[in-house]
Amino acid sequence: MASLGQTFKATDHDTEQRDYEELPNGIYRLEIEASDVGPTKDGRGTILKTTNVVIEPEQFKGRKLFNVYNLQNPNSEAQRIGQQQLASLCRAMGIETVDESEDLHFHTYVATIKLGKPSKDGRYPARAEIARYWFPDQGNVPEPAVDANQPVARSSPANDNRPAAANSNKPAPTAAAAGGQKKRPWG
Repeated sequence: MASLGQTFKATDHDTEQRDYEELPNGIYRLEIEASDVGPTKDGRGTILKTTNVVIEPEQFKGRKLFNVYNLQNPNSEAQRIGQQQLASLCRAMGIETVDESEDLHFHTYVATIKLGKPSKDGRYPARAEIARYWFPDQGNVPEPAVDANQPVARSSPANDNRPAAANSNKPAPTAAAAGGQKKRPWG
């Protein structure tokens, strides 16, 4: 058993549960409040994970946006893209060099946020992501604002709880063809 070091009183805190919604498309002023450097999922590369917090527009102040940058990756294209994105983040912040991930904390920057695409396998829905960084040295940084037109949110085909459409090209596998057992989608 471990002591909390204080008495925590749950009734002193808001426990309202809210449905999670992605940030709407628009231009946001953000800052990084936390970061971590660690291995890629396969352990053969290095990534920088950042927790960004919205500063403006005011109605989304405090909302979070998570981003990952490939620092080192055996796939040279993934590494090039990750390093280009990190360089763009630094330029948007007005930073030339970074030694520690904390060097990026609490510097505001402006970025366009858009709803990305769901994962190719359909397991993960589309999420808000950084589509463009705005550079102060170009003198064209727009004011934060939500776009008037928003994309229609589509549920991922794997998560909509409807039966799959019939495929006339292939017969449906039978239980006997699958070894007599149903295969679970999670393995």
